Amino acid sequence: MVMDVFAQLIEAATAQDKLELQLVHNGRVEAMRAYRKSAGKETKANWDAARLAYDEAIERFTLRYFPEQAPAPEGERFANRKQALNWLQAQKYKVSQGKFYQDCAAGFPVMHRDGSISRYQVMQYGQQLDVETRGTALLSGGQDADEARKIKADADIKEMQAAKMRKEEDAEWLHADAAWAAIAGLLGVLKDSLRHHFHAGQGELIHLAGGDPARGPEVYESCEEIMARAFNEVARMEKIEGVFAKEGGE
Repeated sequence: MVMDVFAQLIEAATAQDKLELQLVHNGRVEAMRAYRKSAGKETKANWDAARLAYDEAIERFTLRYFPEQAPAPEGERFANRKQALNWLQAQKYKVSQGKFYQDCAAGFPVMHRDGSISRYQVMQYGQQLDVETRGTALLSGGQDADEARKIKADADIKEMQAAKMRKEEDAEWLHADAAWAAIAGLLGVLKDSLRHHFHAGQGELIHLAGGDPARGPEVYESCEEIMARAFNEVARMEKIEGVFAKEGGE
C-alpha cells in the first residue's frame, strides 16, 4: 500500500478509525526501524507482524471508505483465473481450463471485483479435486463403491473437525482487526474523558497553583499539548503485549 492511500484514509476516516490507522502506521514504522537497527529473528518477526497489521487495516478501511479503490493484498491472492489455474496444474491437480473457469463463475473459488482469487480458496479447491479424483478412480477401477464413499466421508469428517476447531479458536482468540479497533476505541474514550476533566478542572488546577484564573485557556491548551505527546508515544509503541484468560479460570 502506498502512503497516498494512508493519507486519503486519514482525511476521510472517523476519529476512532483515524486513531487505529495511526496506531498501525506508527507500529509498522517503529518495527521497521528496530529491524534496521538490529536485524534478527525477533525484530524481523515483529516487523512482519506490524506490516501485516498495517496492510490488513489499510485494506479494511479502503473497502469501507473507498471501495472502488480497494486492491487485493499482495501475496494472498492470485491476480486472475489464469494465474490460479497455472498454479493448480503445477501442483499436479487435474483440472481443465473450462471446468475451472466454470467453477469460478459458479462462485467457488470466489473471484473478486478486480479479477483476483484467494490463494486459500484455490488451495481448498485443489484439495476438493483430490477427493473427487480418488473417488472416481476407485469406482472406475471396479472397486467397491462403498470404499469410494468412505474416502469421501472421511474427507467430510476432517473438514467438519477443522471447522469445529476454527470455531473454537475464534471463540477463544481476539482477531487482529477487533483488537486494534478495541484499543483505538479505548484510547479515544480515554482521550475524550481526559480532555473533559482537564477543561472542567482547569480552575481548580490554577487555584491549587496559586495562579491567575484568567489564564485558564492557556492552562487548558498546555494540558492538551501534554496529552497529545502522551498519546503519540502510545501510538509509536512497537508492540502491545497482553494475556487473555478464558472465564472460569481455565
